Amino acid sequence: MTIRYTCSDCQSVLKIKDEKAGTNAKCPKCKTPFIVPQPDEDDGIEVEAESPPVPEAPPVDDMVDMPIELTPEVSASDDFDPMDVLSGPTPAAPSAERRSSAPVAPPSRKPSMAEMMKDLEVSKKKEAKKSSPDVSRPAASSLQTSGSAADMLSKAYQQKRDSASAPPKSAKDAKAAEEREMLTEFVKTRALPAIAIIGCVIAAFWWYNNKPVEIGPPRFDATGTITKSGAPAKGITVYFDPIITAPDDARTLYQGTTDETGYFSMRMSAELEGAAAGDYQVSFADAGGASIPHPSGELKLTVKPDGPNEFKIDL
Repeated sequence: MTIRYTCSDCQSVLKIKDEKAGTNAKCPKCKTPFIVPQPDEDDGIEVEAESPPVPEAPPVDDMVDMPIELTPEVSASDDFDPMDVLSGPTPAAPSAERRSSAPVAPPSRKPSMAEMMKDLEVSKKKEAKKSSPDVSRPAASSLQTSGSAADMLSKAYQQKRDSASAPPKSAKDAKAAEEREMLTEFVKTRALPAIAIIGCVIAAFWWYNNKPVEIGPPRFDATGTITKSGAPAKGITVYFDPIITAPDDARTLYQGTTDETGYFSMRMSAELEGAAAGDYQVSFADAGGASIPHPSGELKLTVKPDGPNEFKIDL
């Protein structure tokens, strides 16, 4: 015989086996707890809770078999809360006659948290080994209960594994990194400016020790041109030999060489240009060092301190 029970909250019509009479149950739709009523043995009419009559809901495909020792198994939905099912009332123990006459199905075993974590690791390893670019389907053992307690635990476990897989940084490595950073900062802020200052000091000292030494009397610009048969004479060396008239005369020999245009500039050395003021005996030599006589026999020129000292000589 089947007991027909109408829920007092959601008005769902439930079909319950008569051996469940007197036990605690819960509506699979609205989770309202109730006690399964006793069947009417005379006429088998349905037993309903005290509530106003409502239209009968669509019949359930399969009869609901409320378990004796476990909470009812319901389909997953958006508003399903596992904690609500786990906190439900404990059903009453069946009588001895009912236990002996009605077969009791063994309770289904729920996977432990360790097994759930193991299944999660296996599914992750399988996905990592796949080289195909196709989108892999999730493993059947992976947890799909988003928002449930198992999903939250799996996420926390994965975060803990990720943090543990990161290479640990020892105190020695941290100290070495800090020392490198301090050394780099020292080089940028102090070492480089100090090196630049030292370089400038060394360059100035070298220039001071290697600059041309100013010796003898002051010098003045003395330039000119040399022609030969009316054409510029190239490669002619001109010598200004001072005519000494006083014992304190510190003048020395000055010379210059003509370029392609016959132009020359007198100088004391390669670094010191010009010639001191005074009278000079002028002589000439060609590129090979041979002496070239002047047409007049000898030539005397005077370098004046107030210039200009520009000479035109024709050989």
